[in-house]
Amino acid sequence: MRALFTLALLFAAPAHAQEVQEVITASADARDVARYGDRFFVATEGGLLVLRDDRVEQVLTAGLPGARLRSVSVVGDQLWVGAVEGTAVLDAELNVVATHDARRVRRAVDFGGHVWLASHGGGLFRVDGDQLTEVSLGRAHAYVRLTDLAVVGDELWVASHGVGVLRVNADGRVVGRVRQRHGLPSDYTWRLETHGDSVFVATIAGVGVVASDGTVDASHPVTALARRLPVRDVRDVALHGETVWLATFGRGLYRAEGDRPRRVGRFDHAHAALVDGDEALVAHAGGVHRVSGRSASGRSATAITSGGLPSGDVTALARAFGTLWVGTFGDGLARMRGGQFEAATSAHERWTVDRRINDLAVTGRGAHERLWIATDRGLYWHDGRVFSRVEDPDGPSWIHTTAMHVDGGALWVTTSRELCRYRASRWRCWTGDPTFPVAQLHAVTTDRRGRVWVGSLHGLYRFDPDTERFTRHTVSSGDLPVDWVTAVVPWGDGVMAGTYHGGLAIGDGEGFHIIREGQAGLPSGWVNPHAIRRRGDRVYIGTLERGLVIGRPGAFTHLTRADGLPSDDVTDVLPDRGGVWVATRGGLARLR
Repeated sequence: MRALFTLALLFAAPAHAQEVQEVITASADARDVARYGDRFFVATEGGLLVLRDDRVEQVLTAGLPGARLRSVSVVGDQLWVGAVEGTAVLDAELNVVATHDARRVRRAVDFGGHVWLASHGGGLFRVDGDQLTEVSLGRAHAYVRLTDLAVVGDELWVASHGVGVLRVNADGRVVGRVRQRHGLPSDYTWRLETHGDSVFVATIAGVGVVASDGTVDASHPVTALARRLPVRDVRDVALHGETVWLATFGRGLYRAEGDRPRRVGRFDHAHAALVDGDEALVAHAGGVHRVSGRSASGRSATAITSGGLPSGDVTALARAFGTLWVGTFGDGLARMRGGQFEAATSAHERWTVDRRINDLAVTGRGAHERLWIATDRGLYWHDGRVFSRVEDPDGPSWIHTTAMHVDGGALWVTTSRELCRYRASRWRCWTGDPTFPVAQLHAVTTDRRGRVWVGSLHGLYRFDPDTERFTRHTVSSGDLPVDWVTAVVPWGDGVMAGTYHGGLAIGDGEGFHIIREGQAGLPSGWVNPHAIRRRGDRVYIGTLERGLVIGRPGAFTHLTRADGLPSDDVTDVLPDRGGVWVATRGGLARLR
């Protein structure tokens, strides 16, 4: 079944403006699942999947605070959807009727006449009408890293990442705790599953079973069952009759009747499991599967969605070997095949390429073509057959590799503390000198004169390859609005530099002209790392939570989520074959 969901979006716009033609999200990366009526709802990295009869009926993103979802909860006749950017409330017709500024919500429940929200990073909230009230549970940071909620009698039980399970009364006061020292496998808990008079607590070290009075039954059969798992990081536990389902992060789903767990399916990173009769729906990093309990081995698993982008958090784009390559931050590479995206799993599992991709670049043609991959743990290359890390002693170090630029036969690379060049199969790197250190580099380009420009935390460097000397431009020299330069692109006789929160600096070979947010039509001054690309006489500027800026000084246009982008956090742009690919923290968009 296809898991690449392409949404055609058309908008009225000025003739000179570009429009969002399609959006591609990571809807195969499933985080949570809930049942409401005769449909199932799956929270994914690319929106809310609506399933009926094991088919995707639709993918909802419109009206949500963002597409990167973390949870879906049924509260009365409403669906509460937790996204990275906020929380949305949907009615029975799936209309968004309210939004709340509670981010990364993992669960919503009705307790004591109010809806309560557990946020991973924001803590506990109580919803009073349209008002969101923070409820303090403690001073340590672990008290705001919440993962689940369950109503147990007249108490609200709160799962946390670091302080076990907290028992809270209707006034929001902590009246009891269940910790590792009381018998839980760990204080780092994921999920609370009520079953009869017991609460099953999924933790990073197994499953604890707790009575409603807070007593831990360390000898419970399910606790013993979890100890037999090869990976004890249990993200969810579900029960039906004598059958126990255990969702693990590392070895996928296990099913047990008795004291022997059996693995089901071939997916590894399971997030949630929902019982449906004697079957279960499991949400995992590769999609959604329905798992049958009818077969003797218990291994019958049918994919409902699979494949697609490994993550919506897209950081880099490149075209190599006749196809589009996508880098994500945390979930590695993907490539397009037959109109669909698939994760390049062999790059990471066989060739051990670091999954934290910062930039992509392409050199050569034909038999000499190479895809270069900048990661948090060094630089890698791919020749169409194998992947390999650059291990040349004269090359870049195995450290945070940030950006790349191809200029004729040379590849320029920046790391956190080096500027490197690869030309004629030889590496050369520069680190400045003790009186003029080069550090915290974020971007690199070359201008028409052959000068190299490097953006850094400490200003904009101009490097002359002939003299091997660096010249630094800063706020104090009058050249920059702020010293933190995140992106550079050749412009005219000089360079255009984007900064983290100060706008643009344009060098014309003689001096610099500063354009701050609001000047010359610039709608945002927050430019993301290496997120400026040029095509002809226009630039594409990816901004932090402000969308995509297109055009040139004095004639900028602006695209945001309201215009169809999957996220306002734009990380890269690739002009390509009559259109433009846009990478965001919520997926891909293609402009026409």
